[in-house]
Amino acid sequence: MEGLVLEEKDAGDWAYRGEGACNLVLAYTGSSPSFMGKVMRVQKVPRRVGSPGSRCPTALSENERVLWKEIDGIDSCPNKEIAAQLYVEHVMSPLLGSKYVDSGMRVLVSREFLESIEKNILCERPAWRVDAAKVNTDCDSALLMSDHSLFPGNLCLLEFGRIIILHLVTISVSH
Repeated sequence: MEGLVLEEKDAGDWAYRGEGACNLVLAYTGSSPSFMGKVMRVQKVPRRVGSPGSRCPTALSENERVLWKEIDGIDSCPNKEIAAQLYVEHVMSPLLGSKYVDSGMRVLVSREFLESIEKNILCERPAWRVDAAKVNTDCDSALLMSDHSLFPGNLCLLEFGRIIILHLVTISVSH
């Protein structure tokens, strides 16, 4: 995906999955093998400056830069989104193992792609989220990750009298 930039025409292949205070999560619904089974985190910005709960700092403080200076490029990141991804890639993945950590990858996006995404998903977002924040159309990238909510078939594990459903939910079975 080196050199690939998602354009306005690609926005129709992404569907709203959910959101938090700082990011929207979109699931890929198109047919490109490169994106199948992926989700994308797209950064949001507050609609009103100073909105409570919607602040997403965009750059590292001087203290944060000092703290992270020895970790491959984190101290020079232009925003916290990229710093967080590098932290996962260079700190958490080596500690826990790449088998258990998905740091994702940055994918370039055009302003038109982001504007189209915002229009396409507007009616799917909760009204209070729409009022609080919008897609940050000034970003030039988004974070692409594996969609960990997808599993082949109805995969689950039976272990020691418990059923572990592989969707971050554990159900105990009484005997």
